[in-house]
Amino acid sequence: MPSPEFEAVRSMLASAPKPDPSETPAERRARLDANAAATPLADGVVKEAVEIPGVPGAAWLRPEAHNPDSLPALLFFHGGGYRVGSIISHQGFGSHLAALIPARVLLIDYRLAPENPFPAAVDDSLAAYRGMLDAGIEPARIAFIGDSAGGGLVGAVMLGARDRGLPLPGAGVCLSPWVDLTNSSRSHTERDELDVMFGHDDAVTAASWYLDGQDPRDPLASPLFGDWEGMPPMLVHAGDHEVLLDDATGFASVLEDAGVEVDLRIWPGMIHDFQIMYPNYPEAIEGTEAIATFVRRVVG
Repeated sequence: MPSPEFEAVRSMLASAPKPDPSETPAERRARLDANAAATPLADGVVKEAVEIPGVPGAAWLRPEAHNPDSLPALLFFHGGGYRVGSIISHQGFGSHLAALIPARVLLIDYRLAPENPFPAAVDDSLAAYRGMLDAGIEPARIAFIGDSAGGGLVGAVMLGARDRGLPLPGAGVCLSPWVDLTNSSRSHTERDELDVMFGHDDAVTAASWYLDGQDPRDPLASPLFGDWEGMPPMLVHAGDHEVLLDDATGFASVLEDAGVEVDLRIWPGMIHDFQIMYPNYPEAIEGTEAIATFVRRVVG
């Protein structure tokens, strides 16, 4: 049963005003970033901007008490339906991961839709991974992590890296991953009334902006349809009240069928992207600690 702390957050989200339909994508991004900028970083974690060729923006989050070269590295792809989200929007959660694991976390900005449709986000994310490799970070010590659309990018960048002959990272972490842009699974209808974070109509609109008429079954857009043989261990988390529940469970089945080690956990009563509100309620704390345990075990 969900905790009272979570239920309070769910009620707050459900009662929040809907976005102004006249708001432009740029205005919405600026508003969300302004709100997120007030979120402090985890204690002892610093943020350092870095330039990577082919990446619109990037920043390292790292715990000051550790030598960064001794730590595993996370490449974090933010969520936001490929329309919104940034380094700023996810720096709070990224900093907690940096402190908990401990790890150095590379947050990146990638080009967003509708101005920059598929595969711009994949291309920019692949450039970030190349930048990490060029900097001498061992691929076995790198884990990809992403939430929502960022969870889809975890899969897309792994497939794209293999297609381009790049070494694979040591692990992947997919939180409420959006890996099927056909948006046709049963959970899209069965959970639509339960998910106050990301509903079916949101998914349909976001997919149309991102794909811009391209095939939703392209594996670099929808990793559910990719060939996963030989891929590294994967962690997949989702809530059982989210429209993307079937994305998570279906993706885990595809991974298992391909012989990939997969750690799937479905969280009772949780909505889309529940982990990134750490540490506001027990479920987010438990979920984030599970991520840290997985990363330490596989690439730490």
